[in-house]
Amino acid sequence: MMRKLISLMLLVAAMPSVQAEISYDVFFRANGVDAIGNTVLEVAPDTTVRGVEIILREEATGGDTNGLTDGGGLRGYAIQLNSSVADRFENGTRNPNFQLSGTGNDGDTFTAFNFAGGTEGVTISPTTAELSLGTVDLIGPTVGGQVTFSLADFDANNPNFQLASGSIDSLINFGNTLTLSSVTAIPEPSSFALIGTLGSVILMRRRRR
Repeated sequence: MMRKLISLMLLVAAMPSVQAEISYDVFFRANGVDAIGNTVLEVAPDTTVRGVEIILREEATGGDTNGLTDGGGLRGYAIQLNSSVADRFENGTRNPNFQLSGTGNDGDTFTAFNFAGGTEGVTISPTTAELSLGTVDLIGPTVGGQVTFSLADFDANNPNFQLASGSIDSLINFGNTLTLSSVTAIPEPSSFALIGTLGSVILMRRRRR
């Protein structure tokens, strides 16, 4: 019996430990909509969508997340904000839990870091954690137009996203986009009534002739 127990213990010890495969996404969250993939959000013409969050999401396959929560959180980041039309970002505000900001964040760059430790994310599920990097206002298009917003690594040649365990830049998907599309203006009911009245007047004139 003892030999069987020892053999079982040795077998368990020899089995490789299961490591979670971790991946990350950065994306915009506007009006409660997560811009994962190529997301289109319809807005009224000349609308500024305020308080849009920039989210870093951690997903684990085959295990629990730990980098953004149990691992001490994110120690620093630098991210580039891009848009298909120039000058569409304003009022950028970094996550206040980061001690220092590398820029004023009013343009198209978000950078922040801590001297020691990190800023932890929020556990969404056993396999998902999120961290808000900050907020920014997105200026939408005019009537019938579109503006596409995307996120990119600030410097592809240097590590910009740092956990206690090291850089995660190579694990981040920067391919998510948010497109603000303005709907064509629809005449109000009063406008329909005016159009109908004008049509009746024209018709009556033709009949008199």
